[in-house]
Amino acid sequence: MRTKSLLVLVLAFTVTAACTSPERRPGDAAPAGSPAPIGSGTPSAVPSTALAEPTTPATSTAPVGATTGTSRGDEQSEIRKTDWRNVAVKGLTFCGGADDVVRFREGSNGLDIPCRMLPGGARPVYGEFLVEEPANAPAREDALVLVELGNPGAARQQALVPIQVGFDGTTREARPVIKGDPSSAAGDKVMTFTSYRIEKQTVVTTVKRLDGRTETRRYRLAGMYGPWERF
Repeated sequence: MRTKSLLVLVLAFTVTAACTSPERRPGDAAPAGSPAPIGSGTPSAVPSTALAEPTTPATSTAPVGATTGTSRGDEQSEIRKTDWRNVAVKGLTFCGGADDVVRFREGSNGLDIPCRMLPGGARPVYGEFLVEEPANAPAREDALVLVELGNPGAARQQALVPIQVGFDGTTREARPVIKGDPSSAAGDKVMTFTSYRIEKQTVVTTVKRLDGRTETRRYRLAGMYGPWERF
């Protein structure tokens, strides 16, 4: 009798467990915390910092920058909040003009000989590659952006512009630029930066020369505050 009672209890427990255990069919959500079945093909989650990194394949028609570095912690760095098409940059003498601050509106400074911010679909590059003062200040990300001076069909020139946030926490300040080669005498051929990235304190670029050939160039700061030299 006792043996029969125990057998009945075991059978009841087995039936109950079978009814309550979740069935793992493809497409069904598993209970929280349960492991994914082997071979389910479920993709790994992408970190939020990676989603903030724009993808930038280099092309021969649109100069594009590839981002490096990540935001610190869960907050976006101040430089990444920049509205580049409508930014005001202090000390950008490459664009000409007498004003100390170059103001862009919809990607152009609006002058007769315009300076355009991030032309051809180019994107900014981020990283900690410029010297910060004072020396014990928390490290902040800097930006490297492409700027083009001149009208289409005329003599034009491109430059990579390192930009950092000023000590007031809001001003965008330009550092010495990396100039591209001057255009041809007729202005019909222009050297373009087709890609650029930051490797520590070094800027690595791919350029399309006036003769149509491409080459890789590397630049480093000649001193603490520039200028940039090719090596």
